[in-house]
Amino acid sequence: MQPLIDGDVLLYEIGFAAEAGWKSPGFPHFDYVADMFEMRLANLLAITEATQPPIFFFTGKTNFRTEIAKLSPYKARNSFKPFHYYNLKAYIRGKYEYRQVEGLEADDLMAIEQCKHDGNPLYRGTPTIICTRDKDLRAVPGWHYGWELGNQPQFGPKFVSEFGNIELSLDRKSIKGEGLLFFYSQCLTGDKVDTIPGLPGCGVVYAFDKLSGCLTSQDAFKAVLEAYRSLYGASAEEQLLEQGRLLWMTRELDEEGKPVLWQLPKLEMEESGLKPDIDPSLKEGLEALASDGLLDTNASTKLKLESESTSLQDDSQSTTNVPNA
Repeated sequence: MQPLIDGDVLLYEIGFAAEAGWKSPGFPHFDYVADMFEMRLANLLAITEATQPPIFFFTGKTNFRTEIAKLSPYKARNSFKPFHYYNLKAYIRGKYEYRQVEGLEADDLMAIEQCKHDGNPLYRGTPTIICTRDKDLRAVPGWHYGWELGNQPQFGPKFVSEFGNIELSLDRKSIKGEGLLFFYSQCLTGDKVDTIPGLPGCGVVYAFDKLSGCLTSQDAFKAVLEAYRSLYGASAEEQLLEQGRLLWMTRELDEEGKPVLWQLPKLEMEESGLKPDIDPSLKEGLEALASDGLLDTNASTKLKLESESTSLQDDSQSTTNVPNA
């Protein structure tokens, strides 16, 4: 097992814990911080039964989601860093393997790494396990572990399926979940920490009631789309696409190294009565043929009308030829 560790979380957690535990005047010596970090790491490696060295993941300075967010600015909140934040980051990067890519969050990079292995049926190497207290990453299939801290209980080590599950907390104030079903619940409830609104006015009880009976991804998508249509009407798909892309953990990058964004599922759209856009490559091919004079768009339209007319005539004849009962 190879741990994929959320470096962002540890920089804050260890940094502030060291300041709280330091008994002498002033800020803690860095050796004290480093020792605390190594103790946490050793415990994490033991619990996950690591057989390979860990990889740490950090968020870049820029974020592709800021350009997607229209309804509300993404992560519009102030954050205060502990004194040794950058010192600890330099320590980790100098001693362990790490990933940091501009435009992407640590969450995205961990999801990409995990799906690259666990999402490949031909992969026979060492499995990976995402290690973080961030519940958002539990929407990603594969192995997961979250350590206990304060009121947050330990999670796993546990294998998360693609579809997953959701449950309503005892106080009915939050939804706990995993996999695709948890992602769709967030499309309804949003994420207050990252200032993602979701569906305005949608509470956790309503979201749970809409999704708890869903048995397939098609069911879940249609339930969420129905809720968005009840509020937004004709613009429901556009609004859902924005929220989904903000919440979706990137699974892969394109040839240019840019994140492959979440799309409204095509099969589910067809079953919902929606018409997905024409395949881009097919559209480009048709446009190229038309520009070269190899495709007569008027003739194509005429042929389509004639075909529809013939179909109507056939239907009419078949109807009139039905004998009376």
